[in-house]
Amino acid sequence: MKKNEKIHIRLNFESEVTVLPASVIPFIDKAKKFDIKVLMLISSSEKYRRGKYLSELASALECEEGAIEASVSFWNGTGVLSLDDGAVPSEKKPAAAVDKKVVPNRVKVSELPQYTTSELNSLLEKHRHVVGLVDECQNVLGKIFTAADIKVLMGMVDFLGLDNDYILVIMHYAARKEMKSMRYIEKIAVSCLDDGFTDAAVLQEALYAREEKEAAETKIKNIFGLGARKLTSKEKKCVEAWISTYSFAPEIIERAYDITVGATGKPSIPYAHAILERWFNEGIKTVEQVDALVAQREVEKATDGSSFNIDEFFNAALDRSYADKK
Repeated sequence: MKKNEKIHIRLNFESEVTVLPASVIPFIDKAKKFDIKVLMLISSSEKYRRGKYLSELASALECEEGAIEASVSFWNGTGVLSLDDGAVPSEKKPAAAVDKKVVPNRVKVSELPQYTTSELNSLLEKHRHVVGLVDECQNVLGKIFTAADIKVLMGMVDFLGLDNDYILVIMHYAARKEMKSMRYIEKIAVSCLDDGFTDAAVLQEALYAREEKEAAETKIKNIFGLGARKLTSKEKKCVEAWISTYSFAPEIIERAYDITVGATGKPSIPYAHAILERWFNEGIKTVEQVDALVAQREVEKATDGSSFNIDEFFNAALDRSYADKK
């Protein structure tokens, strides 16, 4: 046996061995010497990853906790590490749990901070994960961010307190709507917080539901030939009922439209609402049921010689629908 085969390498720091994942390598050049020290300490012992890890790391490196927090945010932004509820310092809330008070008194977009270049550079140093976030947002929107765009994004991070997941949900929503202006995206963010959405997953569901509702409303406007005209408040209440309460398919709404135009000679959402309200109350759910009901009414008219007075029906139904709103 060769002499060197008997050599045993021993690490001279007992059980606290620092092991860094391979995922660190792509970010070594971007990281500062201090960041590498922080990551090595985090990797070396469980005590630097639990509970009061900020104070533990700050004490070990003899620095302020703010410097540790900035470094941890950098590594979090790269994906090398992540923070769960047990790892977030008690004095700081996770961004996903931002309270509505972050946007006091329904802040207007015009009241949001306007950062100077110097302020932006300082904030980029504080929120170093934003560099990676900018790349992700650019990919989602398919555009290169200007300095003004980055300032808006920084306001969403620093002033509104939004985390990456929350911001990316909004970015994807804006991209689907082909509305890629950062000022538009900023308005969505403020609106979502004002509406009480503070969790990214809940927000995503809400935005998908909003898109489905908007698509259904567009179909209805096309049926009634309204084009780009906005619905009146009364029309909007009717349409919301058809979509959310009645859950009628577009084909059923088309039948109500046909009857409306046949009776009045013109499209009328309130008139159609009276018809749809009656169908809903009678348990009508399919086009086949609508056709059967219409055919039955025609037979009844032919049999007893009477005619169905749709104007009386409309007025009575409309009175019932809006009696408490007049």
